Amino acid sequence: MKNLIVAFMLFFSSAAQAEEKTLSWLWHQELKPTITNSFDSGGQLILLIGAGATVTARHYDQTVYKNNLDPDKLIMDKDTADIGAYLGSGGPGIAIALAQLWLDPQNGLAHSKALALTAASHITMASLIGRERPSGRDYLSFPSGHASSSYATATSLAYAYGYKVGIPAFALATFVAASRVSENIHWTSDVVAGAALGIYWGRASALNTGKSDYNIVPTVGAGSVGLSFCREF
Repeated sequence: MKNLIVAFMLFFSSAAQAEEKTLSWLWHQELKPTITNSFDSGGQLILLIGAGATVTARHYDQTVYKNNLDPDKLIMDKDTADIGAYLGSGGPGIAIALAQLWLDPQNGLAHSKALALTAASHITMASLIGRERPSGRDYLSFPSGHASSSYATATSLAYAYGYKVGIPAFALATFVAASRVSENIHWTSDVVAGAALGIYWGRASALNTGKSDYNIVPTVGAGSVGLSFCREF
């Protein structure tokens, strides 16, 4: 029995040391560099454009909200909006990241970091800002978690696999954001801010996990804002 107890102690001690080393590696080699390097010129541009777009969208919050009170003017019907709510719930994004960790570890790690950092930022901001939802359900409206996680996934996939995957992924993320507005779960400015947050961390995670051939750059034109995909050769 004494030997068994000693064996268990050694096992749990080794497991604890392994976990400590894993957490240390994850923080020092992955999360800390991603956070530190995220605020480069590209990251600053994303935040600047995101802030400007959010302020602009805020002017339309009440107009869109009142429009959605009329069933005949809804952006989409409830069943369709519920699909968007599920797709942006975080589960599908996590499932994709887990599959990537198994089949494509480097991009899976980047995607996982993007989701984790986006979630941490969203929860912190929503708790501190305390904006009431259009529905009055709670005070965790700004920014939208569904939009932020969806755009983090879209950005990660775009960096990992290029525009052929990125464009459909961004279209799907936009659908998720629109579904949250349609059901008056979020103000328009909530989902715009969430999109910027997801793109910010998706880009930072991709650029600080190995090397990516792609770069996503926000573009501003005459009365329009968009994203451009650039590839290094």
